[in-house]
Amino acid sequence: MPAGRLVFWTPTAAVTAWADDARPPALNHEHHVRAAAGRGPGHVAPGWIGVSFAVGRAGRQRIGVALSAWLRGCEHLRSRLIPAPGRCVRRTLPASAVSLRQEEVGTFADGASVRRQIEAFFDRNTQPLGWPQMVFATVEGTDGTTVFIGADHGVVDGYTLAMIPGQIRDALDGRAQDPFGQQSLECAAEERKLGGVPSAEPELAAPWRSLLDDARGRTPAFPLPLGASESPNAQRSAYRWLLDGSATTRFATASRAAGGTTAAGLLACLALATARVSGERCLSLISLANTRPRKWRSAPGWFVGLHPVRIPAVPGADFAGTVVLAAAELRRRGPGPESSLPHISRMLRTEIHPRFVVSYLDVRRVAGRPPHPQDAMLRSRIHSPAEVYVWLTRSDRGVHLSARFPDTPLARTGVGRFVQAVAHTASRVAEDQQASPTVPSPAGRPVPQGEGDSLCA
Repeated sequence: MPAGRLVFWTPTAAVTAWADDARPPALNHEHHVRAAAGRGPGHVAPGWIGVSFAVGRAGRQRIGVALSAWLRGCEHLRSRLIPAPGRCVRRTLPASAVSLRQEEVGTFADGASVRRQIEAFFDRNTQPLGWPQMVFATVEGTDGTTVFIGADHGVVDGYTLAMIPGQIRDALDGRAQDPFGQQSLECAAEERKLGGVPSAEPELAAPWRSLLDDARGRTPAFPLPLGASESPNAQRSAYRWLLDGSATTRFATASRAAGGTTAAGLLACLALATARVSGERCLSLISLANTRPRKWRSAPGWFVGLHPVRIPAVPGADFAGTVVLAAAELRRRGPGPESSLPHISRMLRTEIHPRFVVSYLDVRRVAGRPPHPQDAMLRSRIHSPAEVYVWLTRSDRGVHLSARFPDTPLARTGVGRFVQAVAHTASRVAEDQQASPTVPSPAGRPVPQGEGDSLCA
């Protein structure tokens, strides 16, 4: 966190500028808003995610113009959902009605003070039921300005966060945004239409029922004890680089040679690590996937699907064989709209509460400019009884692991052992590939082209 002059930027609009909008909400967003309404107005539980990125010595006025232009171009950030009996009512602002209010907070000599100020600002101003759902902060330091953006999860996902720095930099350079990035509400309407088309639900439900049956009617848990009670625990974060850039290239080559992608290779490492540290003979979890149709590739929003994953593994199993199983799980994923949380809960006639979740995102493949190496994704403090989330991110620098889990001694030890085993397995694969660079592809199995890694949050 840089020290320097801190400024908050809050979107504002006249109450009279809001207009009714008949377009339906995205499935995830509607579920998110209705759940927040069910908790009541007095319940405040920060659940924002965000991103930070440097923009050099751009002046404050220029930054304000760029942020305003970008915000006006993102229609879904000028819209809100209001819970009503049996539905959510959408209201939307015209682009011309939105402006940014500046609040100069002060100059801080240390980054820790800046962090506390920004965190509290995001906590207060990114609630699901209000507007705006996204706010900005800038820190003007000796090396230039850093932009911080925080948003309610209902309006952005990890893929969106990876796109934002490039879009803001384009706005600073006076470049127009991709028109599809301005039409997220149309994407949501199409998602609802696709989700209403009859499908082969028995085939989609069977893997979910098998996953829940294995966990006695619940979603899979992390394979090691967490020492967490049923009441919400503060969550702790862990971060680790699994592979550097060159090692990641070798790892990807080994994964392709085994008939999979980098995503399948990393899932195989998770399965082998599970067998190694817990003795479990199967990795069971819920994976996240980007559900944007191809023509909406640059649409911002929250378009994430859930998929059941079960990968058999035993201590001593080989990487190539496990990749084959992991790749089969990824190929079995259902269509986008039918993988949303509300659709799955309706299909199974039970509310799904994910406990052990894994996401993979290749930020080199997002629409527009890829993030810079120093750009960082952010998330709020979370309280949860027994959730373990693992995010795997590939960039030009390599593969990075981020995780959150209950802040208990048992969980810190268990998650630490698991992450160490994943890192050890991935490193061994990369080392073996360096020693034997001409590993053949399994007979009869085509090697995937283009690393189709769409598993992401």
